[in-house]
Amino acid sequence: MSLEQAILDKVRRLPPVMQEEVLRYADRLQRDSGAKIVPSPDRTREMRWIDEHRAAYAGQWVAVEGDRLIAAGVDPLEVFAVAREHGVPTPFVVHVRPEDPLPFVPGW
Repeated sequence: MSLEQAILDKVRRLPPVMQEEVLRYADRLQRDSGAKIVPSPDRTREMRWIDEHRAAYAGQWVAVEGDRLIAAGVDPLEVFAVAREHGVPTPFVVHVRPEDPLPFVPGW
């Protein structure tokens, strides 16, 4: 049983007056939190750029926007700051790991 199902099961066992109170409280929490679902941007182009340029930037941090490099270096905070200075509101900064030439084989 999931947590949500367990909570609903307990609420259903409450007297109707208490059920209504719980529902009002949950509704108030949702309204007060102001939580909004923000869609995650599609980073397909950035990931393709990283795959294509992995060898040249292995071991470095890169900020990529679309299919262009904004900044690169060994300090992720500096790379982030440079990307922001270039007008990128939410920089996509990742550490480029070298491509592993050998597959992992358990037991070897």
